[in-house]
Amino acid sequence: MNHPLSDSDGHRPGAEACLRSPLRTIVSLTILLLIAGSSATAQVPNVPAGRFHHSSVYDETRNQFLIYGGFTWDQGTKRLGDVWGWDGTKWQLIGDTGVRKIVAPLAFDSKRQRTMMFGGSEDSGTDGKLSVLNGGAWQLVKDLPSLARMDASLAYDSKRDRLVLFGGLNDQVFFADTLEYDGSDWKPTFMPGPSLRSSAATVYDSARGVTVLYGGFRPLGALGDTWEWNGEQWKLVSESGPGPRSWPGLAYDSKRKRTVLFGGEDEKGQFYSDTWTWDGKAWTRIATEGPPARIQFAMGYDSSRDRVVLFGGVNNKPQRILDDLWEFDGTRWVQKHP
Repeated sequence: MNHPLSDSDGHRPGAEACLRSPLRTIVSLTILLLIAGSSATAQVPNVPAGRFHHSSVYDETRNQFLIYGGFTWDQGTKRLGDVWGWDGTKWQLIGDTGVRKIVAPLAFDSKRQRTMMFGGSEDSGTDGKLSVLNGGAWQLVKDLPSLARMDASLAYDSKRDRLVLFGGLNDQVFFADTLEYDGSDWKPTFMPGPSLRSSAATVYDSARGVTVLYGGFRPLGALGDTWEWNGEQWKLVSESGPGPRSWPGLAYDSKRKRTVLFGGEDEKGQFYSDTWTWDGKAWTRIATEGPPARIQFAMGYDSSRDRVVLFGGVNNKPQRILDDLWEFDGTRWVQKHP
């Protein structure tokens, strides 16, 4: 069986192809994946459709784990614009926003009690829009076309009241810039740090007051480095642990003061189903059983119930889009749906 990110001859496109047109690559390879054997569940009124390249965040005002957008399959790849909330018992459709994006990162601004979205890719292209979720719709806050990108990393630094944005991809360009939004304007930091990349995972560690960034994809393959941003400088804190990963999931467990990592894909196309934690000093593998291996899923931490929540994505054995929901209590994973 070909790798889900390979062509019909089993050849995986190299960095040059990804650089030429990364979004076209995602779409064409997704078609191959689905033809190879997708069994995605059709959307029903009370649960979200299986999807990948969607975004997520825990919304403290709603006490729900939110997912937004992504790709699904409906006679072809289709962007979604719906927002769903999971409260630990059931899904709730918050609204179909009409803004249909993939790889548009979310963060929750705890000072202003609002969910924020930046950038991402629509059918019309990639943008640099910062928006806030107002009811069941996205409301534009600021639009800077010069910052247009998708698959960037975004986190909210609650100590300094800043959105922290790093990297991403726009057409033929990978980024390695760090910007912060102070509630009024985006400001570049001009500080050296992680290399060019997209699809890195980022969370804010509130106990230590740092933004943690792990892995991602660069033109030459996956990365496995761990960086921390304290608002003044980036620090490379580890080059060991889970290993190179594109599209891993990260969530910050505020009760145990640990960053939790799950899954991702290495530079050889291997998908992972392992779970690790980062305590600021070292990575530790903690769970050997749980969700099937996958990439391009959504993950976050529900602080009201003390659970890491994971939804959807793509796996490769068998090749299909996923619609399953899992929760991790710090020790073991439990499948909640279907």
